[in-house]
Amino acid sequence: MSSAKHLDIDGLALDALDEKGKPVETRLKDVASALSIFASLRRGDEKSAVTRARIDAMFDGASPYDNAKLQASGQNLKTNLNFGDAQRLLDISLSSYVDLYSSLEKLVEVKGTVGEKSQIFDQEDIVAEEITAMLRSWPEFHSSYLRLCTTFIKHGVGVAYFDSPDEWRFRVGSFADILIPRQSVASENCVDVAVIRRDYLLHELFSFIRNEGPATKVGWLPDEVKRVITKNVKTTGRRYSEGGSLYTDWEAIQQELKNNDLYTGLQNPTVAVLHFLVREMDGSVSHFICAEDSPKDFMYKKISRYPSPEQAYVMFTYGVGSNGTYHSIRGLGQRIFNHIQTSNRLRCQMIDGAMLSSAVMLQPESQRALDELQFTYYGAYAIVSPNVKIVEKAIPNLSQAVMPALQDLTNQLQLNTDTVSTYGPNQSSPYRNQMQISSDMDVATRLSGASLNLFYSSWTRLMREVVRRIVENKRPDNAIKEFYRRCELRGVPAEFIKSLDVSKTIAVRSIGGGSQANRVVALRELQAMSGTFDEVGRRNLTRDIVSTRVGHDLANRYVPATIEDRPTIDLKIAFFENQQLSMGQPVPVVGNEMHGMHLQTHLPLLNQIIEQINTGAADPQQALPILQAFYQHIGETLQFAAGDPSLASIVGQAKQVMQYAEEAINNTNKSLQKLQREQMAAQEGAAAEGQMPQQQLNPVDLKMQEHQMKLDMAKQKAELDMQLRKAKFDQEQSMRDAKEALKFREMANQQSSE
Repeated sequence: MSSAKHLDIDGLALDALDEKGKPVETRLKDVASALSIFASLRRGDEKSAVTRARIDAMFDGASPYDNAKLQASGQNLKTNLNFGDAQRLLDISLSSYVDLYSSLEKLVEVKGTVGEKSQIFDQEDIVAEEITAMLRSWPEFHSSYLRLCTTFIKHGVGVAYFDSPDEWRFRVGSFADILIPRQSVASENCVDVAVIRRDYLLHELFSFIRNEGPATKVGWLPDEVKRVITKNVKTTGRRYSEGGSLYTDWEAIQQELKNNDLYTGLQNPTVAVLHFLVREMDGSVSHFICAEDSPKDFMYKKISRYPSPEQAYVMFTYGVGSNGTYHSIRGLGQRIFNHIQTSNRLRCQMIDGAMLSSAVMLQPESQRALDELQFTYYGAYAIVSPNVKIVEKAIPNLSQAVMPALQDLTNQLQLNTDTVSTYGPNQSSPYRNQMQISSDMDVATRLSGASLNLFYSSWTRLMREVVRRIVENKRPDNAIKEFYRRCELRGVPAEFIKSLDVSKTIAVRSIGGGSQANRVVALRELQAMSGTFDEVGRRNLTRDIVSTRVGHDLANRYVPATIEDRPTIDLKIAFFENQQLSMGQPVPVVGNEMHGMHLQTHLPLLNQIIEQINTGAADPQQALPILQAFYQHIGETLQFAAGDPSLASIVGQAKQVMQYAEEAINNTNKSLQKLQREQMAAQEGAAAEGQMPQQQLNPVDLKMQEHQMKLDMAKQKAELDMQLRKAKFDQEQSMRDAKEALKFREMANQQSSE
């Protein structure tokens, strides 16, 4: 339901039909009605404007007392300082919101609809990365984001809006320059009219109607724009044109603007302009522009210019307020104003008391003694004028009178600002376990869940609208052209970008909710369970950990974003080793090799040999030396790889394959022994019949060879098990040392803070 049904806004039609029963074209009748709406909204916002001004002054460092009143009452020497507590709290709050986007590699996630599933994921990542790069390359993005966060933190509501349906660069405002009806429910769809106050230079207004034909087609009314420009021309810097005529007609002004629009625009005062965004009955938003000072008509008029309010502006709220309306929402400034002002006055009083207690109080006996009062110094001694006596004074103990109240104010202030808490828990003991430390970090640097969810709700809607404008933009834009060119170079065609399902675009959430400490703890917990992740998940986790420490710009030096492996010289060496091992020749293992790369290269070939032996595709007698060579080489490689925790996954796979290889070696030996026994039985039968055997086999040598092979395998297995146990022990010892170091560091920090 429209919120205007219970608001008294003159000039805004409340019904969908006019007096003749026909549908109204727009709810805003004329420019007189628009001015009436603006005046009504401005009157309703007067008290709120005063409150916002006082809060802004507090954050800007205004003194707690009025200097003029102090001077008038003879207290001009009274301490009157703002100690900056409000700005410190704002900086802490703002730093958390800055972390929400600065810690991210991609600001958005997009969803494609065209192509094979195996390719869509990679193309979505590329588009998201290039959109992020495009936003961050916009020079005003960082400052606009900071202004947006600062506004809604200080006052509770911030607004991001667009100048046109095609412009993807958003502007930032607040209730200081954007007026909406009071009692509007906190949703863009419940705001019937929003009035944006803007100041334009003359050459900016002229640029809108430079080409009158196209300007008229898009909604501009050139005659009214000309009238406003002519009315606001005070001086052109040169009183007469070349022909000697005064700049009192449009032709002369137009010629001057065309010849030197920047000079002419800057030499004249700005023009106050009002933008009216009116929600129509069908949910669309119409756009009207008029001058604030005595307009005769609209300068711009476009019915249903925006299909929905979210395509015109997005509201960021710091909470939900007392009754769910925009004007009931209070920001950080309202929460801390009374505490900060009282705290500043108490601190000023403490300084005055300290200065008074450290001063010598003199009492002249007459006016003449006061006029002749002076000190004469003789070395370490000072002589005061006659007729002056020193007064003994009793100064109250301010540490007992003021400090308890000041401490109570500080504690209450910390409790009231728990949206971004700046305090830690009261700790009874410096010895705390890891869970307690994690809990303390969470309390000390958290963003409240309500504020975080409300922020991401608005941020997602804003980013979705930005992506939609980038994808569907039809106007020439160099930044968008460059975006498409970069995507094309990375293999993403324009057709894929045009087919994105913009409604599924979401803003990526930061790990840790705005706290680097929480992000480190979360990544550490994920690292403990990384063994259950697939290869892509483990790689992404490693990249997030590296990015947290060195930033996304340097993360590619250690963990590239692509999941493709970087070829190294060890890969080529491993291929040559496979060839030598396939001939049954032993290959030594060097300690400085990339053992994970070697295992990934050797294991597939070893699996292939085992499969060929099991299926009978290979001659067991010829395959046995090859199998033994691979078994020995991979076993030695495992001894080095077991000490690296990052290779735990490939080490586990290699151990399983080594068990299969050991079974294959044993089975092959048994098969060969059976074959040799059958050959010996055949030879004995031939000898009994008087035939000479073709080959004599020595059973003793065969037995010794089998026994030696078993000893070698047992020795290799024992050495491998010992190495794995040692690596596991070293890893556990390192974790224990790290925990102890963390405990000592926390103890030192607490002692230094005390």
